[in-house]
Amino acid sequence: MNFSISSLATWIFIIFFITPSFGQESIDKIIESIEKYHQTYPYEKVYLHTDKPHYFLNDTIWIKAYGLIELGKEDPEKTPTVPLYVELLQDRVLPYVSRIIMKLENGMGQGDIVLPRNLRPGVYTLRAYTEWMMNFGEEAFFEKNIWVGELGDGWEFINQNPKLNLSFFPEGGYLVEGIESKVGFKATNAIGKGTDVLGYILNSKMDTILRFESEHLGMGAFNFNPVPNESYEIRAKSAEQDWTRFAFSAIQKTGYVLKIDPLYENDQVKISVLHNKVPQPKSLHIIGLSKGKVVFRKDLDAGKQENSFFLDKEDFMPGLVTFTLMDDETQLLAERLVYFLPFSQASGKFRTEKSEYGPKEMVRMDIELNDEFGMPVEGDFSISVTDAYQVMHLENSENIVSYFQLSSDLKGVLEQPSYYFNPENPNAEKYLDILLLTQGWRRFSWENLSKLNELPPYQFESGLSLSGKVFKLNNKPVEEIHKLTLLVNHWYGDPLVYEGETDASGRFTFLGMDYQDTVGIFLQAYLEKEKASGKKKELKRNELEIFEKEIPKPKMASLIGLPQGDQFIDYEDYLVTVKEARNLMEQFVLNKEIELGEVTVRGRRSDQIPDTRTIQYNDSPELSMTVTDEYYGFQNVYHLIRGRFPGVTVYGDVFNMMNPPAILMRGGLISGPASGRPAVGGAAIFIDGSPATPQLAATIPVAEIERVDILRSLAKSAVYGSQGAGGVVNILTKGGNPNRDYSEVDILGNATLVTQGYAPIREFYVPPMVPDISAPIAIDYRSTIFWLSFVESDMNGKVYLEFPLSEGRPEVRVSLEGLSKKGEPIYSNYTFKVK
Repeated sequence: MNFSISSLATWIFIIFFITPSFGQESIDKIIESIEKYHQTYPYEKVYLHTDKPHYFLNDTIWIKAYGLIELGKEDPEKTPTVPLYVELLQDRVLPYVSRIIMKLENGMGQGDIVLPRNLRPGVYTLRAYTEWMMNFGEEAFFEKNIWVGELGDGWEFINQNPKLNLSFFPEGGYLVEGIESKVGFKATNAIGKGTDVLGYILNSKMDTILRFESEHLGMGAFNFNPVPNESYEIRAKSAEQDWTRFAFSAIQKTGYVLKIDPLYENDQVKISVLHNKVPQPKSLHIIGLSKGKVVFRKDLDAGKQENSFFLDKEDFMPGLVTFTLMDDETQLLAERLVYFLPFSQASGKFRTEKSEYGPKEMVRMDIELNDEFGMPVEGDFSISVTDAYQVMHLENSENIVSYFQLSSDLKGVLEQPSYYFNPENPNAEKYLDILLLTQGWRRFSWENLSKLNELPPYQFESGLSLSGKVFKLNNKPVEEIHKLTLLVNHWYGDPLVYEGETDASGRFTFLGMDYQDTVGIFLQAYLEKEKASGKKKELKRNELEIFEKEIPKPKMASLIGLPQGDQFIDYEDYLVTVKEARNLMEQFVLNKEIELGEVTVRGRRSDQIPDTRTIQYNDSPELSMTVTDEYYGFQNVYHLIRGRFPGVTVYGDVFNMMNPPAILMRGGLISGPASGRPAVGGAAIFIDGSPATPQLAATIPVAEIERVDILRSLAKSAVYGSQGAGGVVNILTKGGNPNRDYSEVDILGNATLVTQGYAPIREFYVPPMVPDISAPIAIDYRSTIFWLSFVESDMNGKVYLEFPLSEGRPEVRVSLEGLSKKGEPIYSNYTFKVK
């Protein structure tokens, strides 16, 4: 039910939050608190545009993400969040089937999920959320249900249970004796999809008082005036369920009724407040809340049993408005949702170079985007081109307009949400109002104001983060600030280094990090405290704990909006051809593979790859040190070799990775960052035989160093020319060894883990129009013909694209979704057939 007057939690909050003063002052304070709440907890929305609504096994989900945040302004702004967590869920696989982290830039990002090969056909949920959204619970997350499996196979997943569910929703909250109210109702089947229903209201004498029938997706409404001291029951039936008895809504002897008619006139809304309370309240107030702001307020004459007035629709911005009735003590009396529907929306006109196309032809197209006044729209968009015979597009399914404008503000899954935004549907506004009678409000609850007493537990993330805690040897918490050095090993290119420190209790958080793909993390902690010996005190290995990132629990996918079993009957022959082609390709791949039985090989490798890392000095250094596990506790190579070689001096702070020390040989001059001046001597640093900077050498974990070679004399270092004038240090890494045994690779250090960075950006592959004769066999029946993640409209509102068709003769569907520069969601589509 939209509103429960008996909500104990709400009443406790009102007593707790509002000061004892009543009347006008209390209303002013609660309005001030509402706006303060939305400033402290701005609402963030994320939408995922995917290339299609269902997928085949071994397919790829191509994704474009759009993020907005409402800050109480006329137009939403792009979200400041950077990491967006996208997960593919199913109840049989915990915690998720697949997961990527998309990097949002200016509120937009792209990525893809490759479906695992061992996936079973079924219903899956694509979920997206940010750290900030977790302040509002899982209902704030974006969710999209998809089917994974072959076309036509397994579509009969719908529960055949004929159970009929019927719920009633009195306007404003409840029925009151002697006052006529509007009552919304919703009938659903066993899986929650709307179903047509016919019913009667009977009184205690079993006389029929009223007949009702659903109008749209099992929903409808009727007017009803409860007679004092009378009871009622419902008899109803659907196509699947015979006549069944249902309980009616509870009826109050005294109370308030809030009636709102958004269809009263084309440009006006009528609002009426009726009550039969004795004694009468001192005052009544109505406030309207939309997008985090109080957009309407009116004080009523509580001495009158009926107050009626009118609102001009032009005074309200398009979108949802929650009207709430309060008394002089700010007690919530009734609540009603109203949508001011913007039928005038931006639209797209599609033009192709040719009127007809054949298989494998190149399509050149421009799309002109204009607003409701015919002015060009500039914005950022994504475009999907699909084979409409293979890809199921359900009528009135979710798109970026229906999600940002409606679904994201309501509780539960909406059926056919885009129906209400199609100006060609004559009853769209009427049925939308009935929907709002029956759909719960979740964006804002009055209990939320109690959150103003504390800071939000989750914050906006400007980048990837890592948290943890440092412990003493005895596993007790530390009482001093510790310096931290975090190394991110990409497994390619130079590692990233981040430095920080703990708080006094040992807790730490690295914020704003930026790295891609799966990486290795190496974290070290130490104290900037010197002992009597002059050496800094350090923490030993395994005294760091890294906290795992919280992953919300998955939930069961809803079956609402998924297909029936007869979706593809009209083009079954074409689908048979496509499936035969796919089977042929799979068989071709299988024939190219050779399955070997278990083989055990023993012996030494005879074809060792030459190791050229020490070729300059014929693998004969003057001084050398092999690094074994007993040295893994050292901070870096400078810390490792300090005091270990005669005639070699490490000058500077060995714990400073950004300004590492200099290495002096034969009494050479100080060089490098420790000297504060350009290099004029000292040892040259090499890594695996290649010149390297002192900073790069400092980032190599000691556990990844195989050996350190020293060339101290001029006779030996002369082979390096002027570079070797101050001596040479050659650091040989395990990764640089061409004959390394990778089966024994392990990440070592004070604290280590393998973690996930931002998903790498891949480009959608389009086969060449004329395949290479030497290429393997390929039969092109792509279900997704083309996908373009980022495309901008120019100053004339135009988008240009070109793409090659597949070998099939399908109906081609082009879908465009995106946001204008003002943050207005835009959706448009176009279809054409291939001859």
